Amino acid sequence: MRGDRARELLQKTAGRRVLLVGDLMMDEWVFGNVSRISPEAPIPVVTMPLTPDARADKPGGAGNVAAILLALGASVRVVGVTGDDDFGRRLRADLEARGADVSRLLADPSRPTTHKLRILAGRQQLLRIDTESDEPLASDISGRLQDAIRAGLDQADVVLVSDYAKGVVSEASLPASLIAAARAAEIPFCADPKPANIDLFRGAALVSPNESEALQAAGPATNAGAPHPPTRSLPPAVAAAGRALRERLDADAVFITRGDRGIAVFGPDDHVAEVPAATGSGDVGDGTGCGDAVSATSALALAAGASAIEAAQIANAAGGVVSRFVGVHSPSAQEILDRLGGAW
Repeated sequence: MRGDRARELLQKTAGRRVLLVGDLMMDEWVFGNVSRISPEAPIPVVTMPLTPDARADKPGGAGNVAAILLALGASVRVVGVTGDDDFGRRLRADLEARGADVSRLLADPSRPTTHKLRILAGRQQLLRIDTESDEPLASDISGRLQDAIRAGLDQADVVLVSDYAKGVVSEASLPASLIAAARAAEIPFCADPKPANIDLFRGAALVSPNESEALQAAGPATNAGAPHPPTRSLPPAVAAAGRALRERLDADAVFITRGDRGIAVFGPDDHVAEVPAATGSGDVGDGTGCGDAVSATSALALAAGASAIEAAQIANAAGGVVSRFVGVHSPSAQEILDRLGGAW
C-alpha cells in the first residue's frame, strides 16, 4: 500500500462511529523481577518493586479493543456485561474516562466481572490467574443486549463484535436479523469470533479468527470439496479452512491472522491473498493484544472505505506495533504508518 493511501485511510478513521459488542474484562498486571527460587516449592520468587508502575489495571478483552479504537480517534459505544462489583465499576469508569459511551453497558449481579491477573518478571509472563464465568447470560440480560445492539445500528458506521466466549455473544443476544439489518443499511458488520460462535456471523462483512481458531471452526470441511489452486506459501489446511469458512458464512471476507506470518485474506470468487507481516525493528513483547489490534483497525479501515486487502495491511501493521510491547498497547496512527514504511 502506498504511504499516501495509508495516511488517507488512517486520517479517515477519526470520528468513525463504532458499535462495539463483546466480552469485557479487567486486566491486572504485576511487574517484578526474579533472583531466586522459593525454598518452599520449585517456583520463582517474584519481587515486586514498591513503585506505582509495578502494578497496573487496564481494560481487557473487548475493553482493550475499545481502548485501541478510541486512541485512533473513533467514537465508541460499548455494549456488554460486567459484574456488579468493584472491577466492573472500575472498568466502566476507565472506559468512560477514555471517551467511550458506556450507557449500554449492563451490570449483572449474578456473575463476576472477568478478571485476569498476570505476573511478569522483566518481559517474561510467569503466571496468569483468571476469575470468570462463561455461563450463558440470563434471558432478560440477553434480550437487553439485543435491544441495545439494534438501537445502536442507526448511529454506527461499523459494528464490531469482540467475542471471548464469556457469555455475551449468543443467538439470543445476536440473532441473524441483526446482521441482516446491518447489511441492509450498508453498515460493515465485523467479528473476531471464537469457534463455538462462528456460525452466528453468517452474512458478516468480515470474520477474523486466528489460525488455530479457524482450523477448529472449519473442522472436517477443510478436507472436503473440489481441489483449489495452490497458494504461494499457505499451509494447505489453512487455505482450505479459510475457503470453507468464507463459503459457509457467506462473508464478504475472512481474515486468518497468523502472527508473525501475516494475514491470509479470503474473498469472493475463491480469491486468496497473503499479506506478509509488516517489517519493523525493535524489542519483541509478549504478543498480548495483537488480535485486538487487528480486529479494531481492520473494522475501522473498512468504515473508512478501505478494501479488504488494504484493511488487512493496516491491521497487520497495527498488530506488529503491539507485538513490540509487554502487555497491552494502543497503537497510534503514526506508529501504524511507520510500521508500513510511510510518513505522516
